Amino acid sequence: MVRTRWLAARYAESSRDGVRSRQSSPSPDNYQRPYPEEVEVSDLVLAIETSSIWTGVALAEKDKILAERSVESRSRHNEVLSGLIQGVMDQTAKDFADLSVLGVSIGPGSFTALRIGLLFAKGIAFAHSLKIVPVMTLDVLNASLEIQDDLEFRLPVLDAYKGEVFTALYRGSKRVSEPVIVDPAFIASLAGSPVHTEPVRVFGPASLKYEGSLRASLGERLHMPEDPQIAPTPSALALLAYERRKDAQDPADLEPFYLRMPDAKKPKP
Repeated sequence: MVRTRWLAARYAESSRDGVRSRQSSPSPDNYQRPYPEEVEVSDLVLAIETSSIWTGVALAEKDKILAERSVESRSRHNEVLSGLIQGVMDQTAKDFADLSVLGVSIGPGSFTALRIGLLFAKGIAFAHSLKIVPVMTLDVLNASLEIQDDLEFRLPVLDAYKGEVFTALYRGSKRVSEPVIVDPAFIASLAGSPVHTEPVRVFGPASLKYEGSLRASLGERLHMPEDPQIAPTPSALALLAYERRKDAQDPADLEPFYLRMPDAKKPKP
C-alpha cells in the first residue's frame, strides 16, 4: 500500500491538473525494461473504476473475477483507492508483477474522479512496465446491467450535470452511436432514428434523477429495470479490459475522455 501511495504521490508532483503530460518522461527508476511493441499474452487484469461516486477495483483472470471491492466514496476517491487496490492484491495473493495489463474507466464521468483513477493506473503501469486498456465508461455501465438481451435497445445514462446526461445508444452489448451530451427531455432524438417505435431500456446513475424528462421524451417506449440506478462496476470493466487487451496503450498516451471539458475559472485579478 505504501509503495502504491508513493508512486501516485510522485506521479502527481510531476503532473499538471492531475494528469501527466505526454512530453514529461518518467524517472529511469520506474523503467526496468522498455514497453513491448505487442501486448504480452497473459491473463491477469487489474481494473480501476472511478467515474462516479463509487470507487471500485477488480482483479480478473481471463473471464473469471478473482476479487472485487467497491465503496461509495463520493469525492474521496483518492483516499480509498490505494486501500482497495492493495485489498484485492492481498486477497488473491497476487503481486503487481503478475499483472498482464491494467483496465481503466476512461470517461465520460466525474472530471476529478476520472483523473484520480487514471493517475493511480499510470503510477502502477510506469512502475511495472505495463500498458493500460482504456474503456469508455458508458461501455462499462452497459456491461454492468445483469439483463443480457442482444436485441434490445439501451440507453445507459450518466449525470453530466447542468440538466444534461452522457449517453450512447446500444443494441445489447454493441454500441451503435457515438457518446453524446444531451438534455434528457430530448433524448428521443438520439433513440428515434434507429429505434423508431421499439422499446428502450434506460438505466444508470442519472436515470431516476431525470425520470420525468425521460418519460416525457420516450413515452411508452421507456423501460427501466427494477433497480435502474446501477453504477459502472469494476468487474464489468475488468472483463471488457481483458476482451480488449490487444487495444492496450502506453500510459503516457492516455488522457481522460471528458466529452465536455471542465468549466474554466477566471483568474483572480
